Amino acid sequence: MRKLIHITLIMCLSSSVLGQRYMDTNNPQDEEVKSLLSKQNDLNAFGALDLKISDLKDERALLVGAYGGFIINRRYLFGVAGYGIVTNVEFEGLVPGDVNPKKLHLHGGYGGIIIGGTIAPKELVHISFPIILGAGSLEVVDKDFFMNNPADSEFTVENSVFFVAEPGIEVEFNITKYFRLGAGATYRYVSGLELDNVEDDDISGTTAILSFRFGRF
Repeated sequence: MRKLIHITLIMCLSSSVLGQRYMDTNNPQDEEVKSLLSKQNDLNAFGALDLKISDLKDERALLVGAYGGFIINRRYLFGVAGYGIVTNVEFEGLVPGDVNPKKLHLHGGYGGIIIGGTIAPKELVHISFPIILGAGSLEVVDKDFFMNNPADSEFTVENSVFFVAEPGIEVEFNITKYFRLGAGATYRYVSGLELDNVEDDDISGTTAILSFRFGRF
């Protein structure tokens, strides 16, 4: 019985010593919690100009935009982006009250947050995967509605906001330490349009993209 008590005391003391050593070497106060935006991570700002070619309402269109934000550890991207239609998008549509179709035009754009990742960013050629999540606005315009007023003949037939999600893939080239050139494709998914002349599928679709990115990479 006395031997059993001695063995039990020795085991308790050993456990206490080992536990104390573990607490001393694994003190959570001495070890910083790892996070994406910690001081130990590399954080650099950047900006970019994008040219996008896409079909809107079965018409080839050019969208121009820009995005900017931060690159974390040379791999992870976080920022904001915005794009607008710069070419004339014309289609046959109806003005409320008319029975005969006439030529109408699309105006608008979209924007939101942009996130993404890059594989092998230090290599001469590498791949990035950006995605845009946000919203946009679209107007259907009749440019000849007020024909007697040459100064301002346009009339907004209808307009609507919409949700947009646009994932993509780009092949990037390290031109210099501060400049990258990218080319690739995205798929723009549009939802929530409330227009008589334009549906979600008319604006959704594949886009070719050329990107000029500037920053400290």
